[in-house]
Amino acid sequence: MRILHVPNLLSSLLRRRFLRTSAAFLSPVPDTNTRSSYTCKFLVDSVGLTLESAIPASRKFQLDEARDQKSQALVELLKSFDFSGTQIAKLIEKRPEILRYRLDGLRTKMDFLVQNGVVGQLLPELILSNPIILRRALDRFIKPSFEFLKLWLGSDEKVVSAIKRTSWLLTFDLKSTMQPNMDFLVKEGVPVRSITKMIMTSARFLTHGLDRMVYVVNDVKSMGLEPESSMFMRAVTVRICMTDSTWKRKFEVLNSLGMSTEEIVSAFKKLPYLLATSEDKLRSMLDFYLNTMNLEPQYVFARPYLFAFSIDRRILPRYNVLKVLKSKNLIKENRKVVWLFLRSEKDFTNQIVLKYVDKVPGLLDIYNARKKQSRSQIQNSTNNGGSISS
Repeated sequence: MRILHVPNLLSSLLRRRFLRTSAAFLSPVPDTNTRSSYTCKFLVDSVGLTLESAIPASRKFQLDEARDQKSQALVELLKSFDFSGTQIAKLIEKRPEILRYRLDGLRTKMDFLVQNGVVGQLLPELILSNPIILRRALDRFIKPSFEFLKLWLGSDEKVVSAIKRTSWLLTFDLKSTMQPNMDFLVKEGVPVRSITKMIMTSARFLTHGLDRMVYVVNDVKSMGLEPESSMFMRAVTVRICMTDSTWKRKFEVLNSLGMSTEEIVSAFKKLPYLLATSEDKLRSMLDFYLNTMNLEPQYVFARPYLFAFSIDRRILPRYNVLKVLKSKNLIKENRKVVWLFLRSEKDFTNQIVLKYVDKVPGLLDIYNARKKQSRSQIQNSTNNGGSISS
């Protein structure tokens, strides 16, 4: 029987373990800390990020010296398209992976945009607002979307205006998502100008499924709005984003506040936004008009535009001013003042506030003290001093 020599066996095992550990230690494993440091240095020195911004950005994306030349070339490419150092820094901070993109592809996309009117500072501003544009294929998304928009809007200038407002238009397959809805609306008698206006201001509503658009259009028509009406598309945009249960709930809320279904429909036809208003806001505004201003319910219901305003930013500051003027007998006690809520900020300030500021010292301060006085305080004050309208 063979006898093993324990010390020799132990020595052999230790030697083998040492060799495996040494081989692993000497293998070319990337040094993450070194690469993060290099990335941080590049973002500071070449791009212009502050150290505070570069550190978190370097955690999202790591560079090494092998990519240094390409990264430098990308920075120079952006500069050639009028990106400032700050804009480049913001872009890479938002999307550090942009440093991996193919330079030829980026140049081709930006050349196309420049050739079609996205010039000067508009190009970097557009890209910064939606860096995903640089990820989209030129021939599959950007060019077809631009051509589709031009077909409907009529000029490069209007297309540029539309994508300036809604940059995602360049990142969707518009022909398959929007074209069926637009063709249906034209067939129903909606003026092309109404559709193009929607592209310019509320394009997302045109991306709903065709079945949903058909259902909503028929529902809005059933309430008495005609497709040729200027309010028709506004009504469609409000209705299309609500489920049937939410729509029913809005009617129930307004019914509970004293409005009949006929009054709700009539108000909706005048101001579709009314049914997009939250339940809390509807209750709060109606409480203010009825209990603070002492207006009659039917008077308010017949003027749905009153619900379009902000109580804190518009109605309450003007109410404060008018109540003071009434207490000084500077406006007639029986004069309806709701029409003054319709006046522009400039007109109300010049024609009401500044007109009486010499007679009422501090009137301008009262007007500018927005949101500083609670409605409960106004209610108490009104109970003591009466309403400003009859």
